[in-house]
Amino acid sequence: MPTTFEKPRDVVGGLVVVGIGGLFLLFGRELPVGSSFRMGPGYFPAILSWLMVGLGAVMAGLAWRAPHQEGVFGVVPWRALVLIVGATLFFGLGLRGLGLLPVLVAVVFATAWASRYAGLKAATALALGIALFCSGLFIKGLGLPLPGPWLSAAYWSPAAPPPPPAPTAPAP
Repeated sequence: MPTTFEKPRDVVGGLVVVGIGGLFLLFGRELPVGSSFRMGPGYFPAILSWLMVGLGAVMAGLAWRAPHQEGVFGVVPWRALVLIVGATLFFGLGLRGLGLLPVLVAVVFATAWASRYAGLKAATALALGIALFCSGLFIKGLGLPLPGPWLSAAYWSPAAPPPPPAPTAPAP
């Protein structure tokens, strides 16, 4: 009897999460873990990696229980895939030049547009809320310099020529 399951997408997703957690454990094994009273730099990553492995295994195990359904993978949502990957790349490439606030607004709008359930009103409220919260937290609260020089007039105006040298009086 062949092994079949109802939600192959969840099984594959769970196994991917297990694999990512396993890779984090593999690459983080050189970091000293320490104990719960004297945590080393590898303590928190190791706990998160084990949580990923455990949750991924539970997710795959629960999806494996029921009988198989045909055609559950469906079509690939290309628009959503391009928007999510593009928003991530835009965040990484535009953060230093544009600043945190405009990049977050653009990323939230792009990811909301990737969903077929998000509306413009909800996306606007979410974008402004996340952008203001993160700007307040990271720029004001933590003091991270994320101003965005691309949006300043000084960045785009041509550099002023240096002033001419001051005339000197002839020596007597």
